[in-house]
Amino acid sequence: MFKGFYVLFLVLVLISVSDASAIEAGMTEYPLTIMDNMNNTITIESKPEKILSTMPSNTEILFAIGAGDNVVGGTIHDKYPPEVANIPKVGGYTNLEFESIVSLEPDVIFASAANGEDAINMLKDLGLTVIVIEPKTIDDIMNNIELIGEVTGNKETALSITDDMRTQMDAITSKTEDIPTEDSPRVLYLIWHDPMYSAGLNSYPDDLITMAGGNNIQKAEGWPVINLEDVIASNPQIIICSGMGGGSYTILDAIKNNDALAQTDAIKNNKVYPIDQPSIIEIPGPRIVEGLNELYGYIEPEIKVGEEQTEDEAPVNSTPGFSVMVASCMLVAGYLRAKRS
Repeated sequence: MFKGFYVLFLVLVLISVSDASAIEAGMTEYPLTIMDNMNNTITIESKPEKILSTMPSNTEILFAIGAGDNVVGGTIHDKYPPEVANIPKVGGYTNLEFESIVSLEPDVIFASAANGEDAINMLKDLGLTVIVIEPKTIDDIMNNIELIGEVTGNKETALSITDDMRTQMDAITSKTEDIPTEDSPRVLYLIWHDPMYSAGLNSYPDDLITMAGGNNIQKAEGWPVINLEDVIASNPQIIICSGMGGGSYTILDAIKNNDALAQTDAIKNNKVYPIDQPSIIEIPGPRIVEGLNELYGYIEPEIKVGEEQTEDEAPVNSTPGFSVMVASCMLVAGYLRAKRS
């Protein structure tokens, strides 16, 4: 009897250890209650089998964390990864087709504030579970990847992705975090040219500029218009042109042909760069680290830490006791010379 009890005890211990390992490995336990980016509290009763995304960034995250097979619908704007071409489309992110959405019977919808408040309320009124994802900073993007991973039962993969992202980011920020502001190149990040819409404070391009060692000249928040006079006064050393659908090169041409901007250092020194794939910067997902690497490539050569010393300006050796050592050597040399005499 004691032997049977001992075996049962061992089995229970093994089950407990197995459960603990599963939790540590990042498995999601349902029902799960979370808070989305709009501070809505949502309870997910069980692992979602049918997932719908109303924003390209959410779709990209879902596929990256391994939930792609569960995505039953997306928008016409979804372009990455290539597999998204095969999922049913429910309109554009600003003009959702509610009938199509209902027909797909999603367990959960990952939406965005860009869908519009009315659209989000309509989805909720239809009895659908809606989680709003609306990142403003790099930290928000990382947190959202982990949140989507937790909701969909792919927490372990999501954590692996964000760990890798942090490693890549740290490799750059370890070189740039201590650079004084006065030594950081002044950067203007444009997403359009007429008017000049730019990335401001509390936006992920602003975070990337800072991480890459630059100093964003746009000090207003969000994505505001910057007027020509302010650009000239701030005198950017680097101008980044980033527009979807080939817009980067349209912005580039407009900026280079703007006579008023010809006096800025960026134009004078030919430091105006088009982003060939704006999605790696402007779609808040795992590929944002590729955007950081590209920006760092443009910014790093312009970082000037201190001034280079000329030969005449070379400092005197200030090692403690150095002058005493020199004086001692001179005395010894004098003594030897006198002795020979």
